[in-house]
Amino acid sequence: MLKQDVTIMKGIIDSTLREGEQTANVYFDLTEKLHIIDLLIKVGIDEIELGIAVQNPETRELIKQAGKLAGCPKLALWCRCLPKDIEETLPLSPDVLALSIPVSDIHIEHKLGQNRRWVITRARESIRQARDKSSCYLSLGLEDASRADPDFVDEVCLLAEKEGINRIRFADTVGIMDPVSMFRIITRLKTHFSIDIGVHTHNDFGMATANAVAALKAGADFADVTINGLGERAGNAALEEVVAFLVKRSNAPQYKLKYLPQIAHYVAQAARIPLSPRRPVVGEDIFTCESGIHIDGIIKNPSNYEPFDPEEISMRRKFLIGKKAGRSALRHKLNDLGLRVEENHLTGLLTRLRRKSFRLKMGFTDNELLRFCSSEK
Repeated sequence: MLKQDVTIMKGIIDSTLREGEQTANVYFDLTEKLHIIDLLIKVGIDEIELGIAVQNPETRELIKQAGKLAGCPKLALWCRCLPKDIEETLPLSPDVLALSIPVSDIHIEHKLGQNRRWVITRARESIRQARDKSSCYLSLGLEDASRADPDFVDEVCLLAEKEGINRIRFADTVGIMDPVSMFRIITRLKTHFSIDIGVHTHNDFGMATANAVAALKAGADFADVTINGLGERAGNAALEEVVAFLVKRSNAPQYKLKYLPQIAHYVAQAARIPLSPRRPVVGEDIFTCESGIHIDGIIKNPSNYEPFDPEEISMRRKFLIGKKAGRSALRHKLNDLGLRVEENHLTGLLTRLRRKSFRLKMGFTDNELLRFCSSEK
């Protein structure tokens, strides 16, 4: 049975500027990145992964400027478990060094051309190298962990814990997990190890947000997100979905929902990937209702058909009147617009309105409804 809240969670990590920018044809310039960071600070995100420092002078400038922003959270830099990468990253003094190494046999053999012993040795030496030259918080990402032998995952985690790693990041690199499996795996890791556990979830089967939440419910300390779910292929767990669910359903009031539409629309514009109007949490039409039954229910009590008040995310509910409307919805809308229609005329007006809506295949906005009623006089 899932736990009811995630109050012991230590944080949400935003990886828009690293994983998110890996989305094909997405490029953020320095000004855009700093604005995204500023908005993430307003939301209350606990850690921001800025990118990869190796051969990337922009990341060097970014970490310098980001650290000057008021209220800036921990800043992380990502690098492979290679001596040169670590040497190049540590002088930038990140708050978090996010090391990464593959642990699945398919990656070890077909990507690295190595074996499991090589992975163990490289992980040990990388942690020691970072520990000897830095006092920053150390995370070890287990790439493709969801396809790895669980016993080997345990072996790497045990080695990392002994060497002084602060966090293990369990990566569902190709998005094959489901929430039940994720819950079980994280529960097992939390039982066996005393270090922090984080998760990095991909959305190849549409499970990224659900898997991130399931991991947190199981006791994971951290979960990665990206704004609008940006990332490789189908993307990652969406910041706006995870944060909104945690605030409204899992007792995590520290995040500020009112900034979610702002940050989502800004990133959509900067990434040149338009948001669907039905995008969960931040889509402009998610509180637009046309069904007569639903409008009637919302008029009586918005909680009948809304999981939270739209004002909490700086939005407003809208009613469209059209083919699907009922008498109650039409009466309510006309009253709102200052129009009074006798009850014996309401049914005829609704019939004509429905007929025209069906012909046009659209519902009427307030102005369109006013014009329609005017023409009926």
